Amino acid sequence: THFHIDVWSPDANDFKIKLVDFGANTVYGGGDDTEHEITFPAPSTETWISYDIPLSDFTSLSSTEHLAQLIMVKAPMGKMFIDNVFYYGNGLSLSL
Repeated sequence: THFHIDVWSPDANDFKIKLVDFGANTVYGGGDDTEHEITFPAPSTETWISYDIPLSDFTSLSSTEHLAQLIMVKAPMGKMFIDNVFYYGNGLSLSL
């Protein structure tokens, strides 16, 4: 039900997370792929920030049953350090 990530950055640029679901056929470009990107404006610098994001916030995903790609971007550019990446909910968790 949720996606968790901890992020640390020395510079104040936007941070983006994109999830891609390959659909029921589990094949990239299979015609049923969906994706959604969320932008977090310039987070605080030089401190760890925890994000707990409901998967329902990724509104353009038609499903989260076949998540195949996790794309993280520091825009327009910059450094970021990532830790504790996992999905959780309903008593289950999956670490990446």
